[in-house]
Amino acid sequence: MSDKHRIVLAKEDFSPDECELIKQLAGFDGNAPDQKAELDRCLKDYLLFQNNYIFGMKKLCTDLEILELDYRVNYDHRILKSIDSRIKSVKSICGKLQKKGVPLTLENAAFELSDIGGIRVVCYYMRDIYEIKNRLLAQDNVSLLKMSDYIAEPKPSGYRSLHLIVSTSVHLAYKNVEVPVEIQLRTVAMDSWAGLEHVLKYKNPNGVSDAISEELSDCADVISETDARMQEIYKSLFGKQFQ
Repeated sequence: MSDKHRIVLAKEDFSPDECELIKQLAGFDGNAPDQKAELDRCLKDYLLFQNNYIFGMKKLCTDLEILELDYRVNYDHRILKSIDSRIKSVKSICGKLQKKGVPLTLENAAFELSDIGGIRVVCYYMRDIYEIKNRLLAQDNVSLLKMSDYIAEPKPSGYRSLHLIVSTSVHLAYKNVEVPVEIQLRTVAMDSWAGLEHVLKYKNPNGVSDAISEELSDCADVISETDARMQEIYKSLFGKQFQ
């Protein structure tokens, strides 16, 4: 499991490098009389900060799972194939803040970054991506903050996916908090292309040639055409359920 997907739930489990970054984010006071207590305070503040995103993701994942079960029972249709979630590592949070040129604080992380918590939803058909989006946003406790439709308008690389930044209410013991979570929705075919494209580019840190980039974009076009054809085949077989 990569650091990007590593969730720490106990202060003792942070690595020394993570502790140093958390000290910056939580405003460690080097003049505090009890340095250990000050470090414990920073680690606890970070865990509380992280937990909001974990709870927000869990809540949305549960909503998506309920939606999937409801469609299977009432419409005999699997509206999604898989749900994965991840939370950004301390290192990644600090890296993004540095890239934005803002001080490393928990307040800036909450204000500047909308993708600390992320969910990837993989569907079988393109139509289901928009169905899930509509059903999710129809809920009273979910609000749309931003939408980027890379299916209607693919990126130059050929990347296709529907990105939503939503806010959801999380009810804690003594307060309610609004938590932003990024949700990426894509088909099985789109997800396969994105995964393979990432591996190919990761293995070439100096980048790939224009010819290879064009070839990858062409492959994405072919996959998109296949997605559309598979959707039409399903509709011809199960038209009533697909309306």
